[in-house]
Amino acid sequence: MANFTATQEAAILNALFTATFSGAWNTVAQNAAAPATNLYISLHNATPGDAGSQTTNETAYTNYARVAVARTTGGWTVAGATPTSVQNAATISFPQCGASGDTLTHFGIGLSPSGAGTLLAYGTIGAGPAFAFTCTSASPGSLTVPGSSMSVNQRASVYPVGPFATLPTGMAEGTVYFVGTVSGIAVTLSTTTANANPVNTSSVGSGVIILQTPLIVSNLITPSFAANALNVFLN
Repeated sequence: MANFTATQEAAILNALFTATFSGAWNTVAQNAAAPATNLYISLHNATPGDAGSQTTNETAYTNYARVAVARTTGGWTVAGATPTSVQNAATISFPQCGASGDTLTHFGIGLSPSGAGTLLAYGTIGAGPAFAFTCTSASPGSLTVPGSSMSVNQRASVYPVGPFATLPTGMAEGTVYFVGTVSGIAVTLSTTTANANPVNTSSVGSGVIILQTPLIVSNLITPSFAANALNVFLN
């Protein structure tokens, strides 16, 4: 197993998000005849997923449209700390919601102002504290989450951490779950509120669980994200 160096990870994100090239990418990256000048931010009411497009679970609230963010250092900020990450450099505001609203859980970053396009990255909206967890029993899906203080019905997503980490079978990366039960540091998840559909597992695993606060939009609400609110990590 090999990894990019921290310097080259930052160079990759700078090449993709800010159209600036450094390190080895000066010699191996080349702009197209008409390189992309903008990246387009989309909003979603469920995870787009690794195999998704820009339209996968994309919201359709009244007046919604994707927002262009310049592919420059004025649009994005690359942080070289481990893990290397990139954040929006300025506030991103979407069109004001009209009559029909939605509950927004994820954002996407792609290359097209409309249509399926190419989805480059996606993440969760309102990501709160992240806690490491282990699942040492194949069933029934109880997670050991030291240091957490979760409450029933909180929204949460799980992610593997590290090149060899795997989530317990039965849990999907990025899916929005609800905390089903809490007993000390033992936590279970459900696909719906009130622990109506508990998530079972069929293997052990580990990762991080991230609490979420979805963005609920309704008439006259303008979805807006402050600088550094949208984060993409390159591990």
